Amino acid sequence: MFAGGGTGGHLFPGLAVAAELRERHPDAGIGWIGARRGIEQRLVPEAGYPLWSLSLGGLKGLGLVTRVRSVFGAGWAVLRCLGRMATRRPALVVGVGGYASGPAVLAASTLGVSTLVLEQNHFPGATNRWLAPRVDGVCVPSQAAADRIGGRRFVTGNPVRREIAALGDRPRSIAEDGRPRLLVFGGSRGARSVNRAMIAAMPALGKLSPAPRIVHQTGDADVDEVRAALGDHAGLDYEVHPFLDDMPERLAWADLVIARAGATTIAELAAAGLPSVLVPYPHAADDHQRHNAEALADAGAARVLLDGDAAAQLPALLEELLGNPAGLASMGQAARGVARTDATGAIADLADRLLAGEPLPREDAHVS
Repeated sequence: MFAGGGTGGHLFPGLAVAAELRERHPDAGIGWIGARRGIEQRLVPEAGYPLWSLSLGGLKGLGLVTRVRSVFGAGWAVLRCLGRMATRRPALVVGVGGYASGPAVLAASTLGVSTLVLEQNHFPGATNRWLAPRVDGVCVPSQAAADRIGGRRFVTGNPVRREIAALGDRPRSIAEDGRPRLLVFGGSRGARSVNRAMIAAMPALGKLSPAPRIVHQTGDADVDEVRAALGDHAGLDYEVHPFLDDMPERLAWADLVIARAGATTIAELAAAGLPSVLVPYPHAADDHQRHNAEALADAGAARVLLDGDAAAQLPALLEELLGNPAGLASMGQAARGVARTDATGAIADLADRLLAGEPLPREDAHVS
């Protein structure tokens, strides 16, 4: 049983591990516990897994009454998970982060069910920090993350979908017509500052020669605003989508990516060997997106724009980067050089040990 989601940053690593386990154990039953408003409502059934949903919400930035309701809702969710797992006991529960992960993992741990938690960020979230001493193992992306969380920690790297991991082995080249391909996304829900930076860049993009092709995932909130702005630049080859279901294919197509700097995005860009312009979300806990972005920039794989500077600085930066195919190729090679493509298998190996009733190592370990 997998639990959690909410955003692509939590969901896609879990889907990668689930796919690996399904291939190893074709006869196993794999299910998912998610939140009613999460991205998992659509993507988990599409991946072929049954989904059981909980009514849950967050706590940050909410009024007192709503926070109290959320706390009681989480408690009720734990009780529901306890009842379900008591009658349909899973062999293993894997928490992937997001609202549903905490109640499901806590219920499983209470019942003595084997538990594994995936922590994607170098600065672990509060829920996983609380769960860590109560679960059998915590899979983290780096030693820095291991140093910031308790429990039995395993430095595995972040799992990446198989289709994306395979992209790094493909030769990359600019299209035959010489037109660079630009992919823009701010995460599964979009990012307003990235969207408005692209609006600011439209006049400059229209003057480039050769003209780029652009695909832009805006999120639902800003799709109409971006489409309206595009009406003043009809000559641009510019697709606008609220969400992209086919991200592996889009990454295979792209020559340059503009994105936020969430941990899963960073892992996927590195695995795909893609150069990027990263605009870290400025309100992320412990400013971890800026640290993520700077790590890729220090490796020569990315350029970083601060959120408040993106609209002013992006046009000139795109003109520089898109006009230098050799430079993009060098950045892509640098990205692939920092990728860890064995994370999915390493986490599945730990899951297999728990499924077989074998103990995990008692000391912190780098797993490969």
